[in-house]
Amino acid sequence: MPRFVRVCPAEELAEGQVRMLEADGTKLAVCRHQGKAFALSNFCPHLTGNLGEGFLDEGLLVCPEHGWRFKLSSGRCVSVADRSAHPFPVREEEGWILVGI
Repeated sequence: MPRFVRVCPAEELAEGQVRMLEADGTKLAVCRHQGKAFALSNFCPHLTGNLGEGFLDEGLLVCPEHGWRFKLSSGRCVSVADRSAHPFPVREEEGWILVGI
């Protein structure tokens, strides 16, 4: 079972925003879509681009390097088969975003 770590106050992650955050040394791309927070590994499996510097488009996280697109819930890449960014469980409690490591 994952241990949940605070990564930022919930009010600091706006709808549609993507941020690179860290939880116990693990770099994450954390974003908010349709009111829900999501977290994926920060590194794109293509050339390790920083997904935390990416953007959301139609509910997908887009890598800023070469445009690979990832599903927020599963991390599955919809641009290239058999590639994914590791997803992490996310909770919001007492005004904080917590990510399971």
